[in-house]
Amino acid sequence: MKSKINIKSLVIGALLGVAIVLSVGAATDARTVWEYKIVVGKVLSGGSEDPLEAAINKAVSERWEFVSANHSVERYGFAVMRREKR
Repeated sequence: MKSKINIKSLVIGALLGVAIVLSVGAATDARTVWEYKIVVGKVLSGGSEDPLEAAINKAVSERWEFVSANHSVERYGFAVMRREKR
């Protein structure tokens, strides 16, 4: 059985393929570069030190974005903050 190639379908398929490749290439061109900051504080209330919540809120007011938090030693913890590098 002999099969024929439909020229119209071939051209449309090729144009669609080129459009997809170019759109993926354009979307991945811009990369965001981040800078990171660690803030520390007391997880449990009490004492004269700033609580971790206050440290996170202060960093957010300085345009840092919250990424993650964890407790490190007993009553203290840390949070990872990031922002776009200028």
